[in-house]
Amino acid sequence: MTTTDVKQIAFTDAGFKSSVLDNTRHLGCRVLHSITDDVRIEPSHNGLTLTTHTETWRFVTELDASDKAYQAVCQGNQVSVKWLQDERIAHFQADKLTKINQNDLAVALACFIEQGYEHLDAMTLALAWLTQQARAGGAGWPEDRTWFPNTSFTNDHCLPQKGQFSPIRKELFTLYPVVDTVEWLALVLEQGVTTTQLRIKDPNDPDLKLKIQQAIALGQQYGAQVFINDYWQLAIELGAYGVHLGQEDIEVADLTAIQQAGLRLGISTHGYFEIMRAFNLKPSYIALGHIFPTVTKDMPSQPQGLTRLGQYVALINGAYPTVAIGGINAERLPKVKATGVDSIALVTAITRADDPKLATQTLLKAVVDKGASNAVVCE
Repeated sequence: MTTTDVKQIAFTDAGFKSSVLDNTRHLGCRVLHSITDDVRIEPSHNGLTLTTHTETWRFVTELDASDKAYQAVCQGNQVSVKWLQDERIAHFQADKLTKINQNDLAVALACFIEQGYEHLDAMTLALAWLTQQARAGGAGWPEDRTWFPNTSFTNDHCLPQKGQFSPIRKELFTLYPVVDTVEWLALVLEQGVTTTQLRIKDPNDPDLKLKIQQAIALGQQYGAQVFINDYWQLAIELGAYGVHLGQEDIEVADLTAIQQAGLRLGISTHGYFEIMRAFNLKPSYIALGHIFPTVTKDMPSQPQGLTRLGQYVALINGAYPTVAIGGINAERLPKVKATGVDSIALVTAITRADDPKLATQTLLKAVVDKGASNAVVCE
């Protein structure tokens, strides 16, 4: 790391104390006292205020509706976070910390915000980093899931004790086309695809039930793992292999009913907070995205990129199968595969190809065969 790589963070209170100040260099940051820097850590009327280039945090004694800043309450080894534009309260529990030091947390949080992480991911990483040091794990970038906090939103679904979702067949979890019609589903299965997803965007489609029924039948015909996106009630009713749900979907779906029906569950995630949240539900697999800019749907999050994908794969460390999704094409596929992710989801690389059948065959070979990792097909 060169001097120019180090991000400068300054606190404006001369009396500020933090036991981790010197270790911030391991995160590519240098925290020091200054009266001119735009990033400030300073006392406020009821706690501590952290102001960065992009956001303001207030560490308070209780959450309230007084402003639109991020608010955080530290109680023992727990942190509650609220952003008034969202209204939801996020919870973090660092079981391996006895007590969270507010000054240390502000310093760590500032570092991860300056590295470009959004607020919930930055808090997740800050707590992991502090736990790692408290447990003599060093001050490097946190990668071991042992140090990471449990994350959740208020009123998150809790599965019955010992409840978990049925596992997938990992040997079939390779190329993962996501398609929007039964015709496309049939095409990819005919080419040897063994895991795929039907994502019909229109919930008012008059033939929705019939199409899901046909998708399930095709999966049974080809011995494939066919997941139904979103429509979990029909998936249960019709006996689907599995369902795939986004972060918003898991807040409204009856996850216990899905689990007790024996369906597999895939969950979309977009960063550290959501990955750790997914662990609470013991899913069949975890989707990591979106990796690159995508044209298939509007995304509220930023592209994760290959570096973060590799970090997420290392964090999960085989606890659940993983699939990378979002903007992946034939050219990008080898580098995505090199991160160690178990499966690779593709959409337009197949549906917009000049020869979709050949594209599917070639992409499948590139994912499955080590010697074909550099294969390129038309898009």
